[in-house]
Amino acid sequence: MTDIAAPVGQSDRIGEIDIVRGFALFGVLWMNVLGMGGFVVPEDKIHGLTQFETLEKVVGFWSHLLMAGKAQALFSLLFGFGFAIMMDRIGQRGGDGTKIYLRRLTILLVVGIAHTCLLWTGDILNAYAAMGFLLLLTRRWSSGWLLAAGVALATLVPLAVLVFYQMTTPAGQPPAFVALMEAGAESRWPIVMGRDYPAFVVAMFKALFIEFYSQPMMLSYFGWILGRFMIGSWIFRQGWVQEPRRYQMGYALTAATFIPVGLLLSVRRFIMQGIEVEPMEWATSLFRSLGAVSELVLAIGYGALLMLLCQIPAVRRALSGLGTVGQMALTNYLTQSLFFVFVLYGFGLGLLPWMGATLSLVFAVVVFAIQIAFSRWWLSRYRFGPAEWLWRWGTYGTKPALKRT
Repeated sequence: MTDIAAPVGQSDRIGEIDIVRGFALFGVLWMNVLGMGGFVVPEDKIHGLTQFETLEKVVGFWSHLLMAGKAQALFSLLFGFGFAIMMDRIGQRGGDGTKIYLRRLTILLVVGIAHTCLLWTGDILNAYAAMGFLLLLTRRWSSGWLLAAGVALATLVPLAVLVFYQMTTPAGQPPAFVALMEAGAESRWPIVMGRDYPAFVVAMFKALFIEFYSQPMMLSYFGWILGRFMIGSWIFRQGWVQEPRRYQMGYALTAATFIPVGLLLSVRRFIMQGIEVEPMEWATSLFRSLGAVSELVLAIGYGALLMLLCQIPAVRRALSGLGTVGQMALTNYLTQSLFFVFVLYGFGLGLLPWMGATLSLVFAVVVFAIQIAFSRWWLSRYRFGPAEWLWRWGTYGTKPALKRT
C-alpha cells in the first residue's frame, strides 16, 4: 500500500528545478556578501580593493544590475512552486497535506529564527515560513485570482509602503527605519569584528526583529515574498515546468522578453544618475517601486532561460553542479553562514572590510565551488542532505533511509 504521507522520492524530483534552485542559491550567497555593507555593518567600513577603484565600480555595477534582488525573487517563486507540487502529490495519493505542510513550516520557522540569531541576520527562512502559513489559505483559489493577487502583492504593496514613507517623512530627511538601521549597523561593527559571541547573538536578534520587523517597511518585505509565492504556485498549475520539452518555445519567448525588459527596468536608476536627472516628487515612490517589478521580471526570465538550456544535454551536464547544490538547498544555505562567521567576521579571518564588489564575487564563486564538490560527494553516498534528512524526519514523523544502497 502507498503511504499517502510519504515524502517525495528521488525519482519524482524535477531535475530542472534543482538546477534553477542551485542558480538562485549562488545568487543569494553572492548578494548576501555584497550587501553586508549598509545592512549588517556600515557601508563605509567595507573598503574593498581600494587600489583597483575602476574594477570595483565595474564589478559593482554589473553585480547589482544582474543579481541584486533577483536571486531572492527566484528563490521565492520556487518556494511557491514547491508548495503546490507537495500539496498536489499528496492529494493524488488521497491524503490531506495540510498537517504535513504545517509541520514542515513550523520546523522551518524554528530553524530560521535560530539561524537569524546564531549566525546570519539576513536569514530568509523565518519570513518564508511565516508567509508560507498564509500561502496555505490560497490553496483552493482559482488560478486567475491566485495570479492577480500574487502580482498585486509583489508589486503594489511595496509601492504603497514607499508612498507611506514619502508622505510621513520630512523633506530632506531619511525615513525613520533607515536612520534606525544605520545606527544599528554602526553599533554592530565592533561586535561583528570582535570575539564576543553572546553580544553577537543579541546584535543579530536586534538587527532583524527590532530594527526591521518592527517597522512598516516589513509589510513591503512580506508582501513581495507572499506575492512571489503565489505566482510560483500559479506557474505549477500551468504545467509548464512538469513538461519542459513541450514548452521550449514558450521558455525561449519568455527569456527573450523578460530578461531585456527586466534589465531595462533595473538600469533605470543608473541611467538617471548618469544624466543627473531625478524623478518628479510625486513620482518618486513609483520610480523606486519599479525595483520590485524588475526583480520579479528578471527572475522569471532567468528561470525560463535555465529551463530552456536544460533541454540541451551537453549544457545540462555542464549545469549539473547547480543541481546537486539545489538538491541540498537547505544544507547549503545554512552552511554559507558558517563561511561568513569563520572567514568574514572577527571570529575567524576577519576579511569583511575587503569584501567590496570584486572580492564578494570571488568569495561567492570559491564557496559555491566547495559546495558543489561537497554536494556531489555527499549525494553519491546519501539520498538527502543532512538538513533535508532531518527536516523530512521531523515533517513526516518517520526516519527516512539516508544511505544509498
